[in-house]
Amino acid sequence: MGEYPNYPDYNGCPDYHDHHGHDHHDHHYDHCNYDMIEAEMMSMYDSLCQEITQHVRMVCDRYDDPWRCPCPTREMIERWCDEVMCSWSPSWYSADAETQQFGRRPLRSLVLALLIFELLRRRRRIYR
Repeated sequence: MGEYPNYPDYNGCPDYHDHHGHDHHDHHYDHCNYDMIEAEMMSMYDSLCQEITQHVRMVCDRYDDPWRCPCPTREMIERWCDEVMCSWSPSWYSADAETQQFGRRPLRSLVLALLIFELLRRRRRIYR
């Protein structure tokens, strides 16, 4: 059997040490569960991600069925992404201007990432 790689300890990481150190214990996390952790971490999204996520969830509620289709095809996800882009599409957004300015569409990439994250989130409890 092979050896495990040497993972760095977190003693040198001030964020980890300060948050999980032995010097103080945060009782807020004593009885946390996945839903609480997810809600707190999702609240860290900036306002744009939160806005897009609302549309992502609406599209997933409409089309996604993790029991019947555990792994949607790329084509399905692309169609759902198109629908999110159409339903969200704020007044300031222009796909043409974005493509001209950046050479590709980073907001579409963000929507795809949020969509895939949501699909995985919905499957986490079913398939674990």
